Amino acid sequence: MIIKKLNAYMFLNTGRLRIPLQKLYEGGLSDPRNPNLQKMFQMLGLGEKAGSGFGKILRAWKEQQWLIPLVSEELDIEVTSVMLPMISLIPEKVEAELKEIVGNAYGQLTELDRIILVLAHQFKEINNIDIQQYRKEHPRDISDCLKKLVRKGYLTQSGRCRGTRYSLSNNNHSEQLSLPKNSEHKETSSEHYDLSSEHYQQLQEMAKSVKEKGRAKKGIVRNVILKLCSEHYLSLRTLAELLGREPDSIRNHYINPMIKEGLLELKYPEINHPQQAYKTTF
Repeated sequence: MIIKKLNAYMFLNTGRLRIPLQKLYEGGLSDPRNPNLQKMFQMLGLGEKAGSGFGKILRAWKEQQWLIPLVSEELDIEVTSVMLPMISLIPEKVEAELKEIVGNAYGQLTELDRIILVLAHQFKEINNIDIQQYRKEHPRDISDCLKKLVRKGYLTQSGRCRGTRYSLSNNNHSEQLSLPKNSEHKETSSEHYDLSSEHYQQLQEMAKSVKEKGRAKKGIVRNVILKLCSEHYLSLRTLAELLGREPDSIRNHYINPMIKEGLLELKYPEINHPQQAYKTTF
């Protein structure tokens, strides 16, 4: 699926990357999903096997001084997304809005601080890997910087471990690359839960009967999922964390059958959205 925005293109494709994300940005490595198709285009003089396609996109974006394209994988539903923003790295308007959020402390921010806040402003949600495409600092240093910005209240953290993502605390200023109107959040998204929030703790309490048992009866797990999804849309990742189960197991044994039975509905029924979530239908 290709989504045309006012200031960006977004590509969504089922399937995961066949090479590490870092290798994609470095270039020089080709691992086609369909070698025969690649060979056909090579014979026509319309393709190559140099792993240079994404590199050409990066060079073009750098020449325009636009934000670097961001590639991400949603492992839960096996969807790869590519965001191609056509926005200057630090537009004057964005900088002005960030000054409103940070206040007088803006002048004390480091260059890395500012880049992180700009990325969070433009992409709505970011992680450590996203920032590495723009900066040469060690991932550990980037992580320390993110934690510092969270402590100061400039960023909000959601998820944990490799799934940790960050967004601006003031979400009113982070709509530059939001999804189209027909795909906007209908209700609070589980991806933005503060793990220490009262509501998340309530969800943990609901799921305790399943998570603390190594094996729970299928009927019990189904009932708990219905309770968890009764008020807000929850993602597969969040459900897996709450229930202490693998995402694939939750999807195959519970989510998909319950959707077919009409017990759960999709937040984005039209597309394989990277932030797909589920809610009870009653």
